[in-house]
Amino acid sequence: MALDGITETIAHFVGTFEITIEQARLRDQYEEFSALRRKAEIDGLEDPTSIHIKADLDIPSGEYKALPFNFLPSQPELPLPQAPDGPVYESAVILSGDSAVSQRFVPDSISGPSSAPELIVLRPETVPLGSAMTFTVQKVVMRDNDTVGEGDFRDTEALIAQGEEVLDLALSFHGVAAPSFSLADYKSTEMVEALAQQMLTPLSANVDGVTVHQFHGDDALGAIVNGKYVDEAPVWTDILPEFHQQDEEGEDVAEAMLPDEWDQSKDPEFDDGHLVVTGGNLAINAFSASVGWVDAPYIAVGGQAISLTAISQVALVSDWDVGAPGAGSGTDVIQSSKIEVEGRVAPWLDDAAGTSGQPEFIVVDWVHGDLVVANFIKQVIDATDVDNIQTEISAASTLYAMGDNEMFNVTDIVQLGSFYDLIMIDGNMISVDMLYQTSALMDDDIISGGMPGAMTGDDENLIMNDASVKTIGEDTHQDLQQNLSDAMALEQTDMDALEDALLNDPMFAGMEQLRVLKIDGDLLQVNIVEQVTMMLDQDQIDLSGPNAADTEVVAGSNALLNDANLTKMGVDSTVMAADGSYSDLLLHQASLIDVPNNEEITEMTNEAIAAIMDDMSMPQPDAALALNAPSTDATTPDDGLQTMLA
Repeated sequence: MALDGITETIAHFVGTFEITIEQARLRDQYEEFSALRRKAEIDGLEDPTSIHIKADLDIPSGEYKALPFNFLPSQPELPLPQAPDGPVYESAVILSGDSAVSQRFVPDSISGPSSAPELIVLRPETVPLGSAMTFTVQKVVMRDNDTVGEGDFRDTEALIAQGEEVLDLALSFHGVAAPSFSLADYKSTEMVEALAQQMLTPLSANVDGVTVHQFHGDDALGAIVNGKYVDEAPVWTDILPEFHQQDEEGEDVAEAMLPDEWDQSKDPEFDDGHLVVTGGNLAINAFSASVGWVDAPYIAVGGQAISLTAISQVALVSDWDVGAPGAGSGTDVIQSSKIEVEGRVAPWLDDAAGTSGQPEFIVVDWVHGDLVVANFIKQVIDATDVDNIQTEISAASTLYAMGDNEMFNVTDIVQLGSFYDLIMIDGNMISVDMLYQTSALMDDDIISGGMPGAMTGDDENLIMNDASVKTIGEDTHQDLQQNLSDAMALEQTDMDALEDALLNDPMFAGMEQLRVLKIDGDLLQVNIVEQVTMMLDQDQIDLSGPNAADTEVVAGSNALLNDANLTKMGVDSTVMAADGSYSDLLLHQASLIDVPNNEEITEMTNEAIAAIMDDMSMPQPDAALALNAPSTDATTPDDGLQTMLA
C-alpha cells in the first residue's frame, strides 16, 4: 500500500535513527575487541619501545599576524526583463527552428499572418475552490501560394487584402456581438442583462443578397437547417465533395486518381492520365464538451436564475469563376442547428417514491464564495491557397498537386462533478452558452484549358456550420419557500440549526440521507465557443499543349466545417429563485452566397476568355477586382458581396 508523503518521511527518519544507534553500538564493541587483541600481542614484550615527542606550542605575543582575507567583489545585478507590451495575462511562445523565444502576445495580432506556429498561454483569473475553468485557443495559419510558369497573374497580396475585407464583412453579419472571454463579465448581472437584451433584438444585416433566419425561445428547439425544420440533420461525411470521399476499399479518391508510379508498393507503371489540383482543401474546427459538474432535484436561489443560450452562424461565399462552359465549381452552404432538452428524473428519487419519514443523515458541502464551471474556446483557421499555373501538358502522365491541404483544430472536454439533493445559492445562478461560428470562402478562379471537374458535378465546394446544445434535465420554476429562505440565511456556525431545518422539511420526505451544497456566492455555468474558418482559394490556371483538353482540373472541392457540440448533463430540477427566473434561446443563421447564374457562365465563349487572359495591361489590383466583379447587365439580387467589394 502506498504511503502519503508525511508518513513516508517519518518512516525514513525512524529508520535512519535506528541505523545510527546500531553503528554506535557496534563501534563500541569493535574498539573493545581491538584493545583486547592489541594487549594480547604486547604482553609478551619485556621492554616495549617508548617514543616521546616534545613540542613547544607557545606562540609569543605579537610575532605572528593573522592572514589577510578580502571578500570577493559582488556580482553585478542582472537586468530586469522588459515590461510586457500586452496584457500580463496573455503571452506567446514562438517556436522557430531549434530555438524557442518567449514574447508577449497582443490580442489584435491573432487575426494577422504569422510566419511561425504560436502557442498562446492564457493565465486565467482566480478560480474559486471547487470550480473548473478552461481556456483553449487554437489557431492554424496556412500560406500555400504557388506559382508555376510565367504569366500575367493576379496580384496575390491584393487578393489577400480582399479576403480580409470579406472576413470582416462576414463577422458583421452575426446577430449578437462577439462573446467576451473574461469571466468577470459573466459575474456582472448588468452584462448578462445586456446580452439578454441583444438576444431579444438581434441584429439583421441590411445587405442585398444576405439571407437571415432567426428563431426565439421554444421556436429554436429542434433540428433546423438553413432556416427550415428537419427530421434529420445532414451528416458531414455523407455530403463531402467527391474529392474527399472514400471509395469502397477505404482509399481516398484523391489518392486513387494519382498515377501508379506514386504507389511504391506496386511495380512502377505509368498510366495515361493528367491531373491538376489547385483546390481540394479541407479545414475543420471541431469542439465537443460534456459537462456535468453540479446539479440537484431542488435548487434554491437567493437572487436571480438566468439561463441564456445563443447560436449565431454566418457563412459567406464568393465563387465567381471565369472559364469555359462548365468551369464554375459551385458551392453548397449548410448551416445546421440542434437544440434539445431531455428530461431525466433523479434515479435516487424514484427509489424513494412512496416511502415516508424524514431523512436521518445530512451532509453539507460549503463553498465560501462563487462556484464556477466555465469553458472558453476559440478556434481559428486562416488559410490562403492562391495558385497560379501556366504550363504545357505534353507528357504521357501529368500531376500538379498545388492544393489538397488539410487543417484541423480539435478540442474535447469532459467535466464530471457531483449530484446533490439540494443546492442552496445565496447569490445568482447564471448559465450562458454561446456558439459563435463564422465561415468565409473566396473561390474566384480563372481557368483556361483543361477539363474542369465541375463539368461532371464533382468539384463543388462545401461549407458547413454545425452546432448542437443538448441539455439533459428539465428545469421548472417555482417561488422560493419561506422555510428554505430562512435556512439559507443561516451561517456555517449555525450548522445544527441548518440541519434541523432541512431534515424536518417535508419536501425531502422519503430520503434516507440529504446531500446539500451550500454556495455563499453565485453559481456560474458558462460555455463560450468561437469558431472562425477563412479559406482563400483563388486560382488562375492556363493549360496548353496536345493533352490540355484531357487534363482534369480540380479548382474547387474545398470543404470547410465548424462543428460545436455541447452536452450539459444533469437531472430534472425545481428552481426556486427569490428574485425570479429568466431564460431565452436564440438561433441566428445568416448567409451570403455570391455566385453567377449558370446561364451567365454558359454565355461565355472561348474568345471572350482568351481576351480576358490577354488583356492584363491594367494594374494588377484593379484587374483582380474587375475579373471578380459581375457586368452591369448580369447584376442579380445575389451579388451584394461583389457590389460592396468593387
